[in-house]
Amino acid sequence: MSSASKKCKLLLDTKPLIKLFAKEKGWEAVQDLLLRIENEELEASISVVTLTEIYYKYLHEKRADLAKARVEELRYATYLKKIDVDEKIATKAGEFKGKYSIPIADCVISATAFYQNSIMLTDDDDFKKIVEITVQSEQEFLSSIKNQRKEKP
Repeated sequence: MSSASKKCKLLLDTKPLIKLFAKEKGWEAVQDLLLRIENEELEASISVVTLTEIYYKYLHEKRADLAKARVEELRYATYLKKIDVDEKIATKAGEFKGKYSIPIADCVISATAFYQNSIMLTDDDDFKKIVEITVQSEQEFLSSIKNQRKEKP
């Protein structure tokens, strides 16, 4: 485990997790990242709002069983820290909503990344509007850590 990657903090958006669950294009990169997180090569978290979005997605598809199962999987994934919404995050989310006019859930997740000083992992373009956070897709992040390893003697 390299010390550079250990210091790197990530916040996973909902979209990569749904991509993994549905085995949509790019799911392998998400699986690779989660294995690295589970092996403590990287530090990662999710906003509790992600649990809301995952639950709603499957409930909306009339899959209450899957909604419960997916949320339980994430709740018990001890390698992913769950970040609650506190007053600072709620207020920053309001600022982001007023400034960037993106969905409120994305604002809360972005504010969480902001206060966690984390790289936001997503391929959702709404997050790229928020200049106060660093946003990378799963592939971009994996490429960057592979390039860092090549540069080290």
